[in-house]
Amino acid sequence: MSFEGLWSSIDWIVIVLYFVGILCVGVSMKKRAGKSVKSFYVASRRLTIPILIGVGAAGWYDSWTIVGLAECGWTMGLCVILVFAVPEAILRLPLATVIGPHVRDNIPDWVVTVPDLMNYLYSSKVKLISAITYIANMLYDSALLFAIAEVLKMVSGMPMVVSLIISGAVVAIYTALSGLWGLAVTDLIQFAIMTFSGGALLIGVIIKFGGFPVVWEGIEKIDPNLLTPTGGLPFWEIIAWMISACAMYCEAACYQRFGSARSGEDIKVAYSIMLSMGVTFSVAMVFAGMSSLVFFGDMTDRPSEGFWALVFSVLPVGFRGLFVAALCAAVMSTVSSDWLLFATCAVNDIWRGFVAKGMSEQKTLFGMRIAVFVFGVLTVVGTIFWADGIANAWYYLGGFLFAMFFIPIICGLFYKKKTSTAALVCIVYSACMYVLWEFILACPGDIPSSVFVSATGAILYFIVCNLTYRKSLPENAEEV
Repeated sequence: MSFEGLWSSIDWIVIVLYFVGILCVGVSMKKRAGKSVKSFYVASRRLTIPILIGVGAAGWYDSWTIVGLAECGWTMGLCVILVFAVPEAILRLPLATVIGPHVRDNIPDWVVTVPDLMNYLYSSKVKLISAITYIANMLYDSALLFAIAEVLKMVSGMPMVVSLIISGAVVAIYTALSGLWGLAVTDLIQFAIMTFSGGALLIGVIIKFGGFPVVWEGIEKIDPNLLTPTGGLPFWEIIAWMISACAMYCEAACYQRFGSARSGEDIKVAYSIMLSMGVTFSVAMVFAGMSSLVFFGDMTDRPSEGFWALVFSVLPVGFRGLFVAALCAAVMSTVSSDWLLFATCAVNDIWRGFVAKGMSEQKTLFGMRIAVFVFGVLTVVGTIFWADGIANAWYYLGGFLFAMFFIPIICGLFYKKKTSTAALVCIVYSACMYVLWEFILACPGDIPSSVFVSATGAILYFIVCNLTYRKSLPENAEEV
């Protein structure tokens, strides 16, 4: 399908203004972010409730929530709401109301990254393996950048590599300049754009095509199974989708946001509000995907193309550019936060923590800024893995993250018999077994990797804890 004729100069102006505005924020926040690693990574722990809502939503809801969930609406129908969107909000509520406040109020001030948290809960060895394995999440960022490049190619005809370089460069520049201070301001803007654009799309579908009854009738003609609660999915796959909804318990950017709050009470209020808004946004994107199947399914077999055909058909000039800006906003929020994390893990946690232990704050900051650009290049290269669409990006990578870190993090916070040996064994086992079960054994018995590895990894963790725990050890002591 060709979209170039639907794209106007006004839409381009909206996009250009957005990118220029983001860069201006990066420049304006450079001085505030350059004082220390803490100011760069957690904004000196001074974010207020309104900004926390913005950074939380923009960090938790990204281009996968827009394009990926729309693709799921096309391929899975109503069930993705019931097996992912709603469970996602319910299962994340304890994270927002219990885990987040606990981390902010009861963990020492020097803990600013998840590897730092693993060091505090277990040992430096667990910190090292955590810092290394978290960087694997870069593949998810590749999927997010791919979504931007794909739509820019559709509307302009420019090669995807050009749009990837442009979008990646903008993210890298303002992240390297301003750290979380810049992300906090831009996330608040991005959250407003995402919310407004999502609502405009939903209203546009209702006005142009007649709304829910028409879509339901069309879906029933195409595939009635898409209107059933499970969509015909096997039991274990449903469980796997729910597990992927819990992966945010292990997402480093999530703990970064918690650490940047003024207090645990602020986290409870901000994230409770944000969760209710988030599930509404997710449901709207699934409905948009189902609508695109009904009205454009006979024009293309690619869910992403059908989704953008819907967007450009129902939104007027200018609003189309705003919606693409919303996609850019969602991507940039998540990707910039991750690159900030990867840079911190590589330079502060690994290099400064284990190789150059005497490195100064300013040299560390400089190294982190260089690392942001390095990870930007690697993320752009990684987009080749998502040429067939990004619908399963969070399903696989979220499951991978959950399998490795959910038990070590949660049990590390609350289980009295935790040991660093158990955490190390669980993380290494889960990383290796996930790859083996998914890509070599091809999921025996049709049991998804996230389900099998999470269950067996948890059992292994508790077995090793009970074998290695010694009451005589002082708290946080490292086993020999």
